[in-house]
Amino acid sequence: MKLRVENFAKIRQADISVDGITVIAGENDTGKSTIGKILFSLFNATSDIDEKIRDRRGSEISAGCREIIRNYRSHVILRDHGTIGTALKISSRIEKLLKEEEIHYDMLRRVVKSELKSGLKPDSEVTLLEMTDKICSMAQEIFNLPQQIILEEIISRYFGNVFSRQINSLREPETLARLVLDIKGKKTELQFINNICGGYSSEIEIMNKAIYIANPFLVDQLCERPSAEIIERSLVNMLSHYSGDDVMEGVIGSILAREKLSEIYQKLGNVISGNIIQEDLEQFCLEQEGFQDPISVNNLSTGLKSFLILKMLLEGRQINNKDVLILDEPEIHLHPQWQIAYAELIVLLQKYFDLSIVVTTHSPYFLDAINLFSVKYGLMNKVNYYLASVTDGWVGMEDVTENIDKIYQMMASPIQILDTLRHELNNNLE
Repeated sequence: MKLRVENFAKIRQADISVDGITVIAGENDTGKSTIGKILFSLFNATSDIDEKIRDRRGSEISAGCREIIRNYRSHVILRDHGTIGTALKISSRIEKLLKEEEIHYDMLRRVVKSELKSGLKPDSEVTLLEMTDKICSMAQEIFNLPQQIILEEIISRYFGNVFSRQINSLREPETLARLVLDIKGKKTELQFINNICGGYSSEIEIMNKAIYIANPFLVDQLCERPSAEIIERSLVNMLSHYSGDDVMEGVIGSILAREKLSEIYQKLGNVISGNIIQEDLEQFCLEQEGFQDPISVNNLSTGLKSFLILKMLLEGRQINNKDVLILDEPEIHLHPQWQIAYAELIVLLQKYFDLSIVVTTHSPYFLDAINLFSVKYGLMNKVNYYLASVTDGWVGMEDVTENIDKIYQMMASPIQILDTLRHELNNNLE
């Protein structure tokens, strides 16, 4: 899989291979996180796009039905289901029609009229016909809205949320931004102008999701109101899925996962052992041997929370084959020893799930660990390295897979500065 980026945010042009593990290093404010956010938005906005559009049409029809019925509340006698129940039944019937290639207006009228008559008792035939006409007209207007327009609006809102509505370059806001995702020769292209999606085409149906992990503290929010930011809300929803109401849910899948991923669970167990439980609606806890009471996840160290997220995603079966996993500077809260352990887990996840993993990093320990573990597990040819830098205000991404010493040299520059300072101080003391 390859991603081409043109004039997007600070990136003038970049060609990134996302096949296996992609490591992006660079100084602060060099656009490293932008690549991951692009992939997150592209995959999650366009995956199962036809279903997303049907859902949006259905939601709008349901809301429109409720509003129209409320406007006639003095002309109807509510039966068992009332306004909301009748509106939901009508929209449910109409949603079935959405799956048809062609909507017949007469059929639409019969469906709406029948449901209004059975769910409400209009005071006259005139009221029934008026309500039927208004609902059918509203639904027909939504039916006739072109698929492409809805699709581009969904993409605009998704990218707008992730990038705070700063998609096009602030330096050249009227320049067309272009993204091209190439999956085995099949291309998906998005274009943006003035921070709005103005073009979408795809030769392939995107089915997989992208998971973005940047903030270990999100585990503290599992029972709170979800964040308004799509990236954080997406991860919290996946982690919250861990606690289903049915205690038997996923039993078979969990057993198969443990058998298949015994090596990964063994590595995780070296850092964080025990079972994750939900004691009540407001508390996730880690149950461990030797402790009388479970430990609230809020009281775990930040480093442990980083491993806990992976554990919950795996045990909740949220990571699936061919998914995209984006890790934004995962080493920040980890001691060097745990950086090495985390790097090994990343390599093993790629090995067992055939994931496309994008990692940004500042750490030479972490970088070296990924490099060495990819050799150990036979994935050396599935790791690509990029060095991000800024020239004349624009970000560039250099492919340094054949010469990762460039990254080590960049990471070593602070040590050289300190060595120079140490030498100067020693000379002054003399």
